Amino acid sequence: MCAEKIQSGQQVPPAISLGRAALYGAGAALAGSILYAAVAILLNLEIGIIAIVVGVMVGKAVRAGSKGLGGRPQQILAVALTYFAITASYIPVFFHQMSRNPQMLEQAKKQAAANPDAEPKQPPRVGVAGAIVMLLLIFAAAPLFNATSVGGLISLFIIFIGLRQAWRLTGRSEILVMGPYQTALAQ
Repeated sequence: MCAEKIQSGQQVPPAISLGRAALYGAGAALAGSILYAAVAILLNLEIGIIAIVVGVMVGKAVRAGSKGLGGRPQQILAVALTYFAITASYIPVFFHQMSRNPQMLEQAKKQAAANPDAEPKQPPRVGVAGAIVMLLLIFAAAPLFNATSVGGLISLFIIFIGLRQAWRLTGRSEILVMGPYQTALAQ
């Protein structure tokens, strides 16, 4: 009886559980992204340990959505959602920084106006979907932009630890069940 229960926990999760795991994980990723952005905006600091917390939140949520079963699809889902949560949190932080420092935008406009001889280049026409994809790609690569400094490298390492936590929490557990064993009869 105990061996059957353990062995059933080692089964590959059914395909439907991946959808539920994605739903649970997306909720945790959204909450983690809000947490990461709120800490960055309110404290004016990027505290990398939050990335580990987000990884644990998403990993546990994906595991719960899979009814305790894990596997490679759940691991990939958890890592992708964790990375998305961390990089998506840069979007509100970026806009908050721009709203607090409008001189950066004005300075860029002045530099463009200071060179009247230059032909204004027409930006390529991109649809709304293309613009959204471009923004997502930029923010997905955002952690790499600051990788040249020591602080940026430390942030990347902490993000890696968060991703690793999500990966570990959603892996399949392999338990070797041996037996059944006979117990001594009571006399």
